[in-house]
Amino acid sequence: LHELIIVAWQEYLQVLKGDLARAQGKISFTSDLWSDQKLRPFMALTAHWIAKEEQTSVLILKAALIVF
Repeated sequence: LHELIIVAWQEYLQVLKGDLARAQGKISFTSDLWSDQKLRPFMALTAHWIAKEEQTSVLILKAALIVF
C-alpha cells in the first residue's frame, strides 16, 4: 500500500508540473503550519494560479496541494 501511495503521488506531481508550466502569469504560494495536541508539527504548501481552458480559452483559478 505504501508503494502505491508513493507512485500515485509521483504521478500527481508530474501532472501538476505540467499545469504549473502552462500557468497564465505568476504562481502564488500559501503555507500553513500547525501542531497537534502531542505537539507534532505539520506543514502544508498550496499553489494558486490562473489557467486557460484548452477548448474555450476561458481563464480559471486553480489550486493544488504541493506539500503536506
